[in-house]
Amino acid sequence: MQLLSHSIAVWRVGLGAGVGLSAETVAAWRLLLSDEELRRADGFHREEHRLDYVTAHAALRVVLGRYLGIAPRAVQFAKSGKAGAKPELAAGPRFNLSHTAGYALIAVSPDLELGIDVEWQRPMDDLEAMARSVMSDEEFATWSTLYVDDRAMAFYHLWTRKEAYLKAIGLGLYRNLQDVTVPVSAARLDPGCELCVVTDKAGSDLWRLRDVPVPEDYSASVCWEGAAAPEITVRDLLRNEAEWLA
Repeated sequence: MQLLSHSIAVWRVGLGAGVGLSAETVAAWRLLLSDEELRRADGFHREEHRLDYVTAHAALRVVLGRYLGIAPRAVQFAKSGKAGAKPELAAGPRFNLSHTAGYALIAVSPDLELGIDVEWQRPMDDLEAMARSVMSDEEFATWSTLYVDDRAMAFYHLWTRKEAYLKAIGLGLYRNLQDVTVPVSAARLDPGCELCVVTDKAGSDLWRLRDVPVPEDYSASVCWEGAAAPEITVRDLLRNEAEWLA
């Protein structure tokens, strides 16, 4: 498979819990992972979390292996000692992985710095307190004008937009979330939105956003560096494909 210049490929992956995966399939997927990935997977206390991690990271290796023309197990990641640094390939395209309960997204580009985030919209009793803790003053003012029934959806859309940006710049939760401002809306962003930009008190580069189509109880966004809109394709990685175990 090839990636076009100035493009982003987004792969959607359904994860493991509750879908009748056999022990043999899971064992085969584990063989695709490195020793470090297996240690991280086995560090989760709950079985569904271990299964989601194994599925997401096996899927990442399958996708990257396709673009590199190598077996999933042969994919080599570069190590970085920088706190919060996102994973990179020793040689090859840029990529980012996000997974939440039951779902994962993988973004790949040949030449764009990027980040992606997906979140399951779990019910929250402390929604307003959470909003105040992560939103800029501008975001919270806009969010507070929304209908009450729309605020939870708007919160999760905002959260994934902000996290996609923070992952793109490689800082994650090492930044003050209130220093970053993204669009606030209960609806997903229009793919052609020209105003879908990130404002960062500590940054001067131009970063843009697009929401990713996912099931109704999830929110997802991808963020990239630059003024021009790339070609973005969204595909599903089917878990019964033979390439998973090639």
